[in-house]
Amino acid sequence: MKRPRDALAWLGAHLLRAVLENPGLKAISLVFALGLFVYLNRVEETIDRSFPVGIFVRQPPESANRELMTQIPPNIYVTLRGSTRALEQLLRDRPIPPIELDLRDGERQSVSFDASMLSLPPDVAVTIFDPPSIELEWQDVIDRIIPVQAAITGEPAEGYVVQGQPAVDPSAVTVRGPKRMVEVMQHARLAAFDVTGLTEGLYRRPIAIEAPPQRVTYLGITSTTVTVRIARRTHEAKFERLPVEVVGVTSGSTNPKHVMVTVVGPPEVVRALRAEQVVPRVDVAALPPEQRSAKHGSVVARVTVDVASVEAQVQPPTVTVKW
Repeated sequence: MKRPRDALAWLGAHLLRAVLENPGLKAISLVFALGLFVYLNRVEETIDRSFPVGIFVRQPPESANRELMTQIPPNIYVTLRGSTRALEQLLRDRPIPPIELDLRDGERQSVSFDASMLSLPPDVAVTIFDPPSIELEWQDVIDRIIPVQAAITGEPAEGYVVQGQPAVDPSAVTVRGPKRMVEVMQHARLAAFDVTGLTEGLYRRPIAIEAPPQRVTYLGITSTTVTVRIARRTHEAKFERLPVEVVGVTSGSTNPKHVMVTVVGPPEVVRALRAEQVVPRVDVAALPPEQRSAKHGSVVARVTVDVASVEAQVQPPTVTVKW
């Protein structure tokens, strides 16, 4: 039997040999063991991690005439707390279902998020919602009739102009949308009517109504018929205090003796006119026989002006003729 001192010496030598034999293999084993230890401790470590969670909104029915004005984000961010293993498994195997917001009553003023809205494993907890709540704004949906406004683009052919305002049929449209937006709308605009190169005439075209603002719709129609009249370009000239000529009787006079004549026509014609070419007349011979049969008399008669290629307006239009 070995003595205690010999046994200790033998044990020490044996342990020393065990430590010194195959040092490379032992080093690898040690590194592997340490790595496994670190990995296992990391897996069980409690951490926080942020996840996007979608939002599904149930809107009021159309018959409720309520519009949600608040822009609901497509998702919010939720910070979850749990072990690394649990959170990685959640991300890999169990995507978080979207949060459902039931806003069908059209009256709810705000939404606050809490853990009961989520379906999570028992070892995962919610620590933060970002944002934690959303304030909601609602508007009544109303109908309103507004005029349709036509627009002109381009220029007619040389010497021609657009006469008057374009005619629109139908001239109004019913608009539907949130009250705040509909009440400030003044008109519905049409795509422009192009008159480039057009000459004298009446032109009709179907024109589309431009798209309304977002959240607003036009009811019933998407286009209207626009009518545009193209006329020759005109010029205006006034001739004041022209004496009125009486024809049809041997002697006659008028009261007032002078009138003002305004002529409208092609620019080249009007600009060439001289006052002596513009003669206001009263033709007594053209009056009914009972008004002109007496040797002497008086009558109220219309003053006429005959000038080729122009229209003439007389002020005053009638005078009293005496003979």
